[in-house]
Amino acid sequence: MLPYYSHTAPARESDLLKQEYDPQFCRENYTLKAGSGSERKVYLGTPLMLDVATANLAAAAAAVAGNTGNGTIALADPFYTTVKAVQEGRYTVRCTTGGADATSKFQVEGPDGKTVGEATGGAAFAKQVKFTISGGGTDFVAGDSFVIDVAIDQEDPTNTRVAWVPGDGAIIGLSLRNTTAPDGVAVEGLSLDRGPAILSADKIVWPDGITATDKAAGIETLKQINIIQR
Repeated sequence: MLPYYSHTAPARESDLLKQEYDPQFCRENYTLKAGSGSERKVYLGTPLMLDVATANLAAAAAAVAGNTGNGTIALADPFYTTVKAVQEGRYTVRCTTGGADATSKFQVEGPDGKTVGEATGGAAFAKQVKFTISGGGTDFVAGDSFVIDVAIDQEDPTNTRVAWVPGDGAIIGLSLRNTTAPDGVAVEGLSLDRGPAILSADKIVWPDGITATDKAAGIETLKQINIIQR
């Protein structure tokens, strides 16, 4: 009897991509962030997110006109908990319980409309954005508000990409190559950043242990850039 050999062929681009409108339109070269202490790997079909250089983030905070309370808001330095967590756009900080420091309460809402957390007057807040509200001579009342505007230069070439981690950022594309960045060395990769495109659902390399809720959110994000799975 002749010997029998079997092996698994490496995944190919055509295994992932069922249909693509135009490679020149849909694809982008990107920089995979350097490995840190070890090499960093992403595989064909891995969802990617942006890792923004700290120099490309800026923020400004201000009281909304018409507040009764005359307290102030001060951003921390840095103004974010992590680069991956902070969202671009306007955060709203709205008083829900009036009063002086230690009594006043504020609901913090992100640019996506979701509640980030509750801040207390006179105490540091550190969820996505970091700030402290300080009471003035006139106490806050319910409805008093502040806004925090966050700007992120997402196009700057010093930004890099990493494998998507649910809760740390939004999916902006999928890797079209098995790509490895050695320890301390960033490398170029190729990604599918927009559709119209159709992917094989079983070839998307989701993070290990991803929940059904996070996976559904990831699929919805891909739909928003005209990438669907079948």
